Amino acid sequence: MNHAKHGIDFAMAQALWTDEHLLEIPARTVDEPRFLVIGRIAGKHWSAVITYRGAVIRIISVRRARPEEIAYYEGT
Repeated sequence: MNHAKHGIDFAMAQALWTDEHLLEIPARTVDEPRFLVIGRIAGKHWSAVITYRGAVIRIISVRRARPEEIAYYEGT
């Protein structure tokens, strides 16, 4: 993950899973199953693309959530 580009690194991104309101949405993919995860870290909304490798979650990318993702997360 590019901390300079997105303002978050791998260790920080793991904090998404401490959000009790975390959303996980299946992503449209043709190869391996991927999911969009939307949550909050330190009051800011973040989106991650993940996949599962057995019992392990592999974080593919993390970035600040888009306005429509924030609205979905907030239920509006």
